[in-house]
Amino acid sequence: MNKLYNIQSNITSGFRDFLIHNVPNLRKTQINFIPSLMFGMINSESCASYDIAKSLKDELKWAQFDSVVKRINRFWNNNLFNEKIFFNNVITSIIDNYKSKHSNNKVHITFDHMFSHDNYTIFMMTMRIGTQGIPIYFDCFNGNNTDAFKIDTIIDGINAVDNLFKGKNFDLIFLADRWFSSTEILKHIDSLGHTYCVRLKGNIHVFKDNKKFLAKKLKHRKYHAVVHNDVYITDKRFKTNIVYSNSLNTSTPWIIVSNKDLEHAILNYSYRFGSIEFVFKNQKSNGFNLNKISNMSIHSFTNMYSIICTCIVYLTILGCDYSKNSNCYRNVNITTHKFRKGIKKRIMSLFNTGLTLFKVAFNSYHYIRLPFTFKLYDV
Repeated sequence: MNKLYNIQSNITSGFRDFLIHNVPNLRKTQINFIPSLMFGMINSESCASYDIAKSLKDELKWAQFDSVVKRINRFWNNNLFNEKIFFNNVITSIIDNYKSKHSNNKVHITFDHMFSHDNYTIFMMTMRIGTQGIPIYFDCFNGNNTDAFKIDTIIDGINAVDNLFKGKNFDLIFLADRWFSSTEILKHIDSLGHTYCVRLKGNIHVFKDNKKFLAKKLKHRKYHAVVHNDVYITDKRFKTNIVYSNSLNTSTPWIIVSNKDLEHAILNYSYRFGSIEFVFKNQKSNGFNLNKISNMSIHSFTNMYSIICTCIVYLTILGCDYSKNSNCYRNVNITTHKFRKGIKKRIMSLFNTGLTLFKVAFNSYHYIRLPFTFKLYDV
């Protein structure tokens, strides 16, 4: 008789072992049910309770379908589950075992807002892995809540990330778009000893050589970056540096403000889009269909969102493992790269690689390795 590998009970057991060893103070019911939620969410590629329940075959052996849906909804509404502590413990265990493959130990952290229709606003911080990223911090708000955009909200996120990497030999580089050029944010990142590369709006006032003018009027050259050292921005006269780049690949010039490593400011900032926009896409149309959710309370939404982020982290780690340890996956062949004009190009993201590997391995007649150590490789 043919044997099935990676059945639901094997996968949930792997998730459960990780939670037991790395997420303290979880209740027994949570330890038993969160792995099933993660499996159902990944297998159904959805965060809707109805879709998740349809994937939980083991649970349906002992309960009616509607009972499983109700159990999922009860977990989303559970006041005894602290989603931020849970996710922070997951990320802390991953960062503690992370080793950069680059000798300079640079780690790019991107922050931005995401909107789910007009129902929820999420402030997200991600860590770049390759040309993509993984979520490492989030804060959810109901509707277009102005609290999501307050300086204190953003600084709380920066402090949380700083604590994640405290005591580790990493050079944190914070990346953000034009809406985060507040001098309070820049000053706080600098005070922590980290690097910032933030894009400026062209209409921000710059003071240089006792002259005041708009940032877009700074001296620049076509197709070449120009560095302006020791300038002051805004009427608060915040001292910093600006790199002005007008390249072929941008529709509008990049005006990047940075406190360190100006030589690589443009390269550093170029990682911003992939490291966070891919994560947003994975939560929505490319992964878990977050846009299906519209009428949850903010508490239920945040509980659910923590599980989505955990699943994204796991699948991205799985994609990294497939790329790093390809010899361990001889029973499956996933085309992740193609050669174009002699140059090797990735055509499948790390997240999609992990998701594809998971779906192929589930209930497979061939043994396909599915690790559950959550060990993150830099690729």
